[in-house]
Amino acid sequence: MNSPSLGFRILFLPVLLFGLISCSPFSSTVKKETRGQPSFSQLIRNPQAYKGRTVMFGGTIAQTKNLKNTTLIEVIQKPLDSSTDRPLDTDRSGGRFLIASKKFLDPSIYSKDRAVTVVGKVLGVQPGVIGKRSYAYPVIGATQIHLWSESYYYPGYYYPGYFWGPGWGWGWGPGWGWGWGPGWGWGWGWW
Repeated sequence: MNSPSLGFRILFLPVLLFGLISCSPFSSTVKKETRGQPSFSQLIRNPQAYKGRTVMFGGTIAQTKNLKNTTLIEVIQKPLDSSTDRPLDTDRSGGRFLIASKKFLDPSIYSKDRAVTVVGKVLGVQPGVIGKRSYAYPVIGATQIHLWSESYYYPGYYYPGYFWGPGWGWGWGPGWGWGWGPGWGWGWGWW
């Protein structure tokens, strides 16, 4: 049987590396547990119907409050990237939810506008107020919280393992790649 050609191996390597780079911080077991979960719009319509169900949602933090035995994080829900589970940088939102954690989470770190993804069980609903309007928050009891780095993604300049923009190119493999740099020309070359 013939072994794969060198060209195939060289082309396969970037796909493999990209797959490793774009992985979720959550295990495959967690991903399996949350597969088939309700959508956020289903959850917000009837949180009690999903009580005890393991879900994964994310968004940006609106505020963090520490109570006597619990930290509550109010999150503006955002859709998650399908490969990384990071909340997308979008204005689309299905509403808000609360993350309840038994751990002390510092509000200076879990601060307003930080991206967060949570895995946990639906605990039910908690009434609250946004401005002067009443709001029913679905509450998720956190089993895992991932606070995303603020410097993770800068459109046009950096994504883990890949660079683009003025003066940058991207490449893969042992010493070769392609991209553009000063002058914005395309071409192949040895790095």
